[in-house]
Amino acid sequence: MKTSVAAGSLGVLLSFFSWAGALSARADTPPPACEGAEALARACDAGEGAACSQRGLDAPSEAARGFFQRACALGDGEGCARHALLVLVGEGGARDAVAGLQGLREACERTPERACALGAAALAEDARRRSTPREFELEALFAQQGCHAGDARACRLFGDVFLRGQALSEDSGKAFSLYTRACDAGDGLGCLAEASLLGAWEPEATGQVSALLSRGCDLGSAEACSRLVRQALQARAGDDAERRALYGRACEHGAALGCLALYDALRGAPEVARASFELPTLLKRACQLGEARACTFLEDVSRVAGPACEAGSASSCGVLGALLVSSPREAREAEAGRSLLRRACAAGDAASCGLSDAATRLERVPPSDGLRCRVK
Repeated sequence: MKTSVAAGSLGVLLSFFSWAGALSARADTPPPACEGAEALARACDAGEGAACSQRGLDAPSEAARGFFQRACALGDGEGCARHALLVLVGEGGARDAVAGLQGLREACERTPERACALGAAALAEDARRRSTPREFELEALFAQQGCHAGDARACRLFGDVFLRGQALSEDSGKAFSLYTRACDAGDGLGCLAEASLLGAWEPEATGQVSALLSRGCDLGSAEACSRLVRQALQARAGDDAERRALYGRACEHGAALGCLALYDALRGAPEVARASFELPTLLKRACQLGEARACTFLEDVSRVAGPACEAGSASSCGVLGALLVSSPREAREAEAGRSLLRRACAAGDAASCGLSDAATRLERVPPSDGLRCRVK
């Protein structure tokens, strides 16, 4: 999959965007930002612990400590566990290993179905940050307690214990049954782990493996989505609409490879099938998700089109305008992008006029600074 451009070739750059032909009837919208932020704030202020926990998830670590502590005081077990996690690892304030571990234990006892998996994950993260040996036996106890209470993630973590022979004897069969339980209970990574084991044991069970990966992808596992995309790319056959739907679903769930695959598929599609801002949006999402090729391509676009726009090229201004307006974007980017599109339109670039109108319709959509709220 190639996304590189020849430096200095503006014509090549323009071919990557849908300027020629009729524009799509709809304008691509950015991924939804954290919806209901004001409602969450009101609910937290009114004494709903779960709302305070949710606010903590989207707050800087120092503020998050306060939200989780308040959630805990209001009886939210997950808030207790997340506050204890931050105390244990020393994020957002001073580290207190004793208080952190005690808080995790109390939270796990109080609400095992929501807090025990966080306790196991917190111990692993603390050891990673401090470069110390992991306490596998204690992690296993947390995971076991949470799994027995019905927590899907805890069952998957408990399966890892058996798969790797950590704290307990290695037992891949037991691990598989725990991964199955996690997947059935809604843990996408559990489905991925189940699919990986099944594929290793029964290479011919491709249909079952693909079904598990599909379920894992639907449940938010970016790696499960990536595996499906790689399978589709290797197959080089199949219904184009179904493949594009798969790539889009993978991109939505945080798989950069899905964003790039959909970009390549749409780039070769008829112009009328493309949404006005879809191609640059896919590249920006892929870059945000850590795909270096997408970031490099976007840098090349700016490097070539920027000076050309300043030199009076209307189409180059249109390229930059569409890139800035497309999601995910910040408020100042959207404003600058609309200005560039209006400038390109006034200079005679008809496609930019259509894009400018579409960008105006996007003004009602809140700008997003990332995919944080939809990545699981």
